[in-house]
Amino acid sequence: MNEEEVRPACRVGVTAEDLAREADRAVLYGAILAAQRPEVKIKPHLADAVAALLPAVRAYLDAEENELSAYAMEYARACGAEAFLQSKRRVSSSSADQT
Repeated sequence: MNEEEVRPACRVGVTAEDLAREADRAVLYGAILAAQRPEVKIKPHLADAVAALLPAVRAYLDAEENELSAYAMEYARACGAEAFLQSKRRVSSSSADQT
């Protein structure tokens, strides 16, 4: 985008890195949504990436302790959505008993 093009106010000062993180968050949010509601329609430009991340997100949301679950958390951290992913995790009865 050249300097003469008008940017929406929400895009002023946004870097390519910011846009990449935003795109990664969209994939993560789509995977969380698909894990919670399998019948949901995912936007076509996100579908392949969401499908690739979905097994890891499912593992995390189901509170599994494995490489897939760890990958979902790493992905969320990398795109600045760690707290969001954590807020969607199902609380198991055994972990609820520990509090």
